[in-house]
Amino acid sequence: MENVIFSVFRLSLFETLCVTGSLILTGMMLGIIENRANFYVQSVFGWKGVMLTAWVGTPVHEIGHLLMCYLFRHQVNEFKLFDRKSTGGVLGYVNHAWNPKSLYQRIGNFFIGMGPIFSGTAALVLGMYLFLPNSFATFANYMTLDPGQPNQYILKKILTLTAQLFKSIFSAQNVSSAGFWLYFALAIGISSHIALSKEDLRGAGRGLVTIFTFILMVNVVALILNADISGFFTVILALNVYLLAFSMISIVFSLIRLVLSAFAYYLV
Repeated sequence: MENVIFSVFRLSLFETLCVTGSLILTGMMLGIIENRANFYVQSVFGWKGVMLTAWVGTPVHEIGHLLMCYLFRHQVNEFKLFDRKSTGGVLGYVNHAWNPKSLYQRIGNFFIGMGPIFSGTAALVLGMYLFLPNSFATFANYMTLDPGQPNQYILKKILTLTAQLFKSIFSAQNVSSAGFWLYFALAIGISSHIALSKEDLRGAGRGLVTIFTFILMVNVVALILNADISGFFTVILALNVYLLAFSMISIVFSLIRLVLSAFAYYLV
């Protein structure tokens, strides 16, 4: 009996990672990169260095929270996309409330917390479509991925496509155009503020616990009824592969900002 309980618990944990894994991984990577880059920027330029990118990055960040609030039917009490007069470090916010009796709204806390990853990545892709159409055509190659059962080959394929994408973005033809430099400035600003705040992570954590609990209950019921639901989570895992692939654009531009800020720090 103990082995069965442990197996259901372990399966539920794995399936929770199938649903949330790519978002958690992307959020962790962006958080590490942005924290280090902000250290360099503030050391060299002070708070003004952060504000230089906040005017575009913060609204995109908060829009991600806001749209997810509406999607998961949370009550939005107040929001501010950008507060340029902020002195306490809070450049924008979305205050929302939810019905604790609603499973859908409680699960929504996770996706609301992770909202900036969706809005930031979408904004970078939209900017590419508008300013760098040739590179956008290269970006479309991500859709040729056949996730199946994600393995080492899929990760290698994602990295190869990402290398091709950024080779296309920084091509001689693009670099010589005004559209490239406008997109580059916007992309640096957006990627500078995608990472999640502590409050974002706390909210996402509440939703993550609910997601795990729900999946655990579903697996217990499936065990009792002898039902096979593994196919559903295979599809979700495949979607996570696409999400991770698309998020690479956010990660790479965050890395570019980190390199530039580190160069300025060590130069000064």
